Amino acid sequence: MDHLKNERSDWRELWPIRNFLKTNELYDDVLYGFLSPKFSQKTLLNHQGVQDFLLTNYDGEDVVSFSPFWDLMALFKNVFEQGEFFHPGLSDACQKLVSTYTLNLNLADCIMSSQNTLFCNYFLANKKFWSHWLIFADYLVAIAEEQVSDLSSQLNAPTNYGEQQLPMKVFVQERLASICLLAYPNFKCLNYSPFNIGPSTTPFNKFFNEAVLSDALKRAYVQTRHKSYLNAFASLRDSVIKQLQNS
Repeated sequence: MDHLKNERSDWRELWPIRNFLKTNELYDDVLYGFLSPKFSQKTLLNHQGVQDFLLTNYDGEDVVSFSPFWDLMALFKNVFEQGEFFHPGLSDACQKLVSTYTLNLNLADCIMSSQNTLFCNYFLANKKFWSHWLIFADYLVAIAEEQVSDLSSQLNAPTNYGEQQLPMKVFVQERLASICLLAYPNFKCLNYSPFNIGPSTTPFNKFFNEAVLSDALKRAYVQTRHKSYLNAFASLRDSVIKQLQNS
């Protein structure tokens, strides 16, 4: 995709993805993905690696995730708690978004693991999934650009990103695919193991063993609903954060 003009850099990748979906016909038996030039650097995968994984593992799932950052997806309850840690106010903005859309989701209670966490929009999906994503994307854009409300102010407010400041809506749009998976649990997601991909550049990347255990505990809780798994995860997460705060 030629995105050299970059007409709306304030929306990052949402703008070209949304434009493509609005101006092209999608086919039912095709997976579509919009992967940034940094995809290989962040995932250690090239085109052949992606194709090999699909040929070996794909069985008609709606979404195929190639998300990096095993530390951030494992050591937090979900992408909203993770986002809140780095961008205060993000979880509230995401909750208001799904609530105003009348989705019955309490994001704070959602437990997400490597099986349904999508970072950087590094995923492939079929027409049905992208159709739902586009509805959410249009709704997000409309609120951010056409309304005068507390939520629109939150979405357009700046938040730190390294040495930059970006509008909060950038980090909300990165979570639209995860919201789709939570809102419509019938969607099936195949994930390339994040533990075969690189971690983030944050200090959380020092905790590989803790991340593996955290991911396993969250997956066990989702499968069994036994609180002991969730409590063990929460204890481990809090321990990691405390170590970082004291270092």
